[in-house]
Amino acid sequence: MTKFEYEHSVEGPGSVDAVWELWSDVSRWPEWDPSLESVTFDGPFAEGATGTLVIKGQGPIDFVLTGIEEKAGFVDETSVPGALIRFGHRVEELPEGRLRVSYDVVIEGPAAQALGPVVTADLPQALELLVKLAS
Repeated sequence: MTKFEYEHSVEGPGSVDAVWELWSDVSRWPEWDPSLESVTFDGPFAEGATGTLVIKGQGPIDFVLTGIEEKAGFVDETSVPGALIRFGHRVEELPEGRLRVSYDVVIEGPAAQALGPVVTADLPQALELLVKLAS
């Protein structure tokens, strides 16, 4: 099976609580992810919950939360033709009022190599904006 993997982290001032607040209120995701037009969610921010992302210039894409560790991270999955996209989100407290936010993306399926660079292109910018909002 074809696989694409990507990881990126950003460190900066801020609090884990502030990042968690931004993550768990999915309506705020477009504030820090410039690729998103809107995000809706069906229910609470909990494992198994589903939502819909609207990426600028594309139609809606459904996703499901497949793992949550409160105030530490979460995983969401999106199935698209030819691929399963798994986003891991982690946040950790560092000394002196700093934090590290990390994303790892795994895409599996025949379209993985073609989708990978497109899916991850603006993740560094999104992480920078997220950390800035959390400070």
